[in-house]
Amino acid sequence: MAADYITDIPYPHFFQRETTPIWLSFAARALGRASPDLRGPFVSCELGCGQGFASVLQAVANPNGQFVGVDFNGQHIAHARELARVAGVSNVTFIEDSFQGMLDNCSAEPPYDFIILHGVYCWVSAADRQRLLHFVDRQLKPGGIVFVGYMAQPGLDFFAAPRRFVQQYAQTLSGTSAERVVEALHALRRLCASGAGLVGHAPQLAAYVERSLQDDPFYLAHELLNEHWSTLPVADVIAAFAASGAGYIGSASLMDNIDELSLPANVIDQLGDLAGTALRETFKDLARNQTQRRDLYQRATCALDEHAHKAALFDQVIAALPGAPTAGNLTFETRIGAVEGSASLFSPILQALAQRPQSFPGLLQLPALAGQAGSISPALQALASAGHVHPLLPGQVNVAGCRAFNRVICERVLAGARYSHLAAPSLGSGIAAGFLEMAAARVLFDHPELRGAMLCRTVDALLRKLGWQPLADPVDSLQAQLSRFERDTLPIWRQLGVVG
Repeated sequence: MAADYITDIPYPHFFQRETTPIWLSFAARALGRASPDLRGPFVSCELGCGQGFASVLQAVANPNGQFVGVDFNGQHIAHARELARVAGVSNVTFIEDSFQGMLDNCSAEPPYDFIILHGVYCWVSAADRQRLLHFVDRQLKPGGIVFVGYMAQPGLDFFAAPRRFVQQYAQTLSGTSAERVVEALHALRRLCASGAGLVGHAPQLAAYVERSLQDDPFYLAHELLNEHWSTLPVADVIAAFAASGAGYIGSASLMDNIDELSLPANVIDQLGDLAGTALRETFKDLARNQTQRRDLYQRATCALDEHAHKAALFDQVIAALPGAPTAGNLTFETRIGAVEGSASLFSPILQALAQRPQSFPGLLQLPALAGQAGSISPALQALASAGHVHPLLPGQVNVAGCRAFNRVICERVLAGARYSHLAAPSLGSGIAAGFLEMAAARVLFDHPELRGAMLCRTVDALLRKLGWQPLADPVDSLQAQLSRFERDTLPIWRQLGVVG
């Protein structure tokens, strides 16, 4: 199996909020579906977990859950197990195995409430896709949810032939996979500069290559140099999972579930003439020129009646995230471009969330939202998709465990590791954190009372000890950045349990 895949360099430490149980539950409820109860025990399995960072973070942030990460790369699994051990996270298990091996060792009773297929499904052979589908068929519980992230048609079809060129060109080069993919992309860039052939018919190719060259070379190698790389039509994916007993319920890219925010206005009326989910989703992908999909499938699709759907929505509490706006019209960046959100709907919600986390019933009671009850759930989905808000984890949270994990992550980042998120126990998920924010968090773990000049001096001393050079621009000086951190980020981090 390893012959078809990049193994000389590790896959980066990515975290995807859309793969977390709380996000999947939030999406399912908005779509009118029952979801596994996160207040009780549940089990989540990620096939192709990479180095396991996301699995460990999810485990420490979800004390009621058990997490299983599977990868065929022994180096990935070794890193995952070591991170869990050092951080003291015991509710996660890592398995070094192939998809066939996992299929051969299936449990008699389906054990999984969630199965995660991120960055896997269209980067493997057709035979391995069938193995993944058989695994879902045999191991997903009734009511369980499958997340499937894959490259969609038609939006990435233009890159199929150039990607193959990059892969073939890289095979002629020496060096690591990371070095070879960058050199191969530069060769493709030179072709784009000529304006010849395909470049004239696919003007987006040059911009795509430029964006790719800004990405992490380790990611690019795993993305572009594997033997298998396929864009997939959504209708085929829906049919394949239906044959495995899992019906399509919607998208973990929440904006894609709201036609008014994700489709051109002049095509929405045409949806009513289309019969069947697969045909409608194909139409939407064409209308959006979709490049990536994050599909959700459910075993024994549990549609809620009106009363149960209302109860499921009312059972949720939403919190604002750092940087969330508080007033005015909002602009959402979508597949069809910038879409304006009404200030009369979004401002009251954001102003309430700026004060404290809000339940759905609490938002319904706001005078400014009178007559807009049916718009609140879509508004929250849009705000969550934009990164402004997030649902809170119901039931038990693990503040002490998350802070111990965060301390380990901050220390590793300061030593040169490239992690991008910390655990937020109140969210049951991760929250993005840059290098300077992690340095400040590391100081606050030992000195939670520090603020202002004292925090700045202590962080500065820590960074100088590590060889950090101060920035000359006063706008981006350490003092200016920490001032913004204290004002905009730290209060919410404390509220969410990220730091003390």
